[in-house]
Amino acid sequence: MKVEERFLKYIAIDTMSSETSNTFPTTKTQLEFGDVLVKDLKDIGVSDAKKDKDGYVYGHVNIGKEKTIGLIAHMDTAPALVGGIKKPQIVKNYDGKIIKLNDKYVLDPKKFLSLNEVVGDDLIVTDGEHLLGGDDKAGVAIIFAFAEYLINHKEEFNFNLAICFTPDEEVGLGASRFSVKEMKADVGFTLDGESCYRASYENFNAASCVVEITGVGVHPGSAKDIMVNAALLGVEYASKLPKDMIPGKTAGYDGFIHLCYFNGDVENAKLEYILRDHDVDLLEKKKEMMQKAADEIKKEYPSSTIKVTIKDSYKNMRYYFLKDPTAINIINKAYLASNMKLSYEPIRGGTDGATITYMGLPCPNLGTGDFNPHGRFEFVSINMMYKMIEMLKNMFKE
Repeated sequence: MKVEERFLKYIAIDTMSSETSNTFPTTKTQLEFGDVLVKDLKDIGVSDAKKDKDGYVYGHVNIGKEKTIGLIAHMDTAPALVGGIKKPQIVKNYDGKIIKLNDKYVLDPKKFLSLNEVVGDDLIVTDGEHLLGGDDKAGVAIIFAFAEYLINHKEEFNFNLAICFTPDEEVGLGASRFSVKEMKADVGFTLDGESCYRASYENFNAASCVVEITGVGVHPGSAKDIMVNAALLGVEYASKLPKDMIPGKTAGYDGFIHLCYFNGDVENAKLEYILRDHDVDLLEKKKEMMQKAADEIKKEYPSSTIKVTIKDSYKNMRYYFLKDPTAINIINKAYLASNMKLSYEPIRGGTDGATITYMGLPCPNLGTGDFNPHGRFEFVSINMMYKMIEMLKNMFKE
């Protein structure tokens, strides 16, 4: 089966994860899709393929070599838009012009600059109403295509292959029940990026911050010098933080303070933030800013109470690779052998690979040819999927 044929098969299955579910995985469709993946792995010759009790799918191709490389992709799609697309469009030899998705939406290269990277490629785009699901079923399809080739050409390769397809990555749980022991790999790679010419071994250090404010509520007619409006203190608190240190005004290595939630009335207010920075010391300074703003509010309004709770979420995997660059060296050699250009870019977010790295399995991220994820303007380059398959062949030969 061609990589694009498998991709089209898998995106027709809606595997949206859920941010509100209390189950694991968060949706039944992921468990059902896991069964499909196990069957398909066995069909191509991965005889030990299985799904564990948490919905993770594992499989191995042992060709008798000393070392094993693991490849990881997630099976769920983002809850931003419904998936299970049945009629995606295929654009042959993209000419660089506007692509009509439907009567309401278009893909315009002036707005979506990533289209300029794929001129001349064959693309798969949405119908304008559904998520495509290339994040991360492009990664799943690429792993299948490579695994099938390796099984039929074992003599060409110098590494065994370990595979894992994870659930619930899109809701931040993808690595939460991942088993390094079950994976049985010496080094791993997530296939969950965009361009096949970019890889990542850096991500944000992350923390959450919850600010809880208690005011003083009395009848507004007799409120002078008594009432302290908690909702207004929440607004004032937010105004004390740097105005340009927000997602909408940052890029690259810039960190940010992001207000995700704000609710309040006279007596109570709650603000929820996420703090992000690639530099751990700068993240600590952001934490200090959050507490300093609270201290200033408390000093100005002594009859109020304000509580700041900060918790670390995940950390930058870069620090691991500074000590052990083995996985990065594997990437560099494979791209050189593939005669493909390569640049590294920081991930402006989290990645399963970061958590898995600190579990003991070093795990940088590779591109898949999927662009504009999490919405109706998503598209996949078929050409880039094939290029990644060729790159993986060289990776396993080194």
